[in-house]
Amino acid sequence: MSTLSLSPRSGLTWTVLRLHRGSLWLWTAYVVLLAGVLLWAWGPGVSDLGIVGGCDPGVANVCTAKGSTADSFHYAVSFADTFLSLLPLAVAVFAGGALLGSELEKGTAQLAWTQSVSPARWLTTKLALPALALVTGTALLVVLRRQVAAAAPGLSQSQWYAGSFEVLGPTAVALPLLGLACGALMALVHRRSLRGAGFGLALTAALTAAAGLLRPHLWPTEIRVGTVAQNYLRFTGEITSEGAVTASGAHIADPMCVGKSACIAEHHVTGYYREGHPPSHFWPLQLVEAGLLLALTAVIVFIAYRILRRSVAA
Repeated sequence: MSTLSLSPRSGLTWTVLRLHRGSLWLWTAYVVLLAGVLLWAWGPGVSDLGIVGGCDPGVANVCTAKGSTADSFHYAVSFADTFLSLLPLAVAVFAGGALLGSELEKGTAQLAWTQSVSPARWLTTKLALPALALVTGTALLVVLRRQVAAAAPGLSQSQWYAGSFEVLGPTAVALPLLGLACGALMALVHRRSLRGAGFGLALTAALTAAAGLLRPHLWPTEIRVGTVAQNYLRFTGEITSEGAVTASGAHIADPMCVGKSACIAEHHVTGYYREGHPPSHFWPLQLVEAGLLLALTAVIVFIAYRILRRSVAA
């Protein structure tokens, strides 16, 4: 059978699976461990949380859990969130090092290209198999994480604007794919496992941070304006900015004039505003950001293929 075959029991696919079987087992263990932690949090973890306070799904930190499972629940969710957040970086290191960088450095990739395996097919298989595993495993974990959030909606760990945005939607699936693409690109650029892993990690971290900074601007915000007497109106969701409103309608930094008529008159303050994203903006923000991340991933993969083609032709 031709080495170009993508049959799971022969050819290039089987070779890649066999070569990276240790990484596959590690990924399986990762998914099973986090799934077990989230299943516990979803079931026994919420059974005796002992919620105290007036829980409001739209407001962070208005209620707390004081029951026998409260501490364990918080540790379990924090553990899962941390490992999900670090996944894109770990994938970038793997892709830049063991997946591609090591073979390019040792020359085994070039050897495969001389044995009827085209460079493009080699790279496609190298990226497609990890991508499939990442999408399948991460999607499962996101579904479980959302079930945990739905079971305890009043707690801050269940509210996306309280710091859990990246683990509650399709963005969590798109980010590891970005890490895979960044690691692959850096491996092809540097052709060294350590450099590929290191630069892949750095590029992924930079792009992930940039996505977080860009996020508030991906969807139109809403503004709540209150009079001087009302002060700041309650805003449910993620607040992106707040301050005072002048007679001309301009938004300025709060001059801290509460109860000071002279100060209010001096700064021409007529009210106060809060601007941000209400809870209903979760899915628009998630879908737009995930779409942008996938588009960026596609661009990086395209560049990787171009670099591969040029290196082979050189």
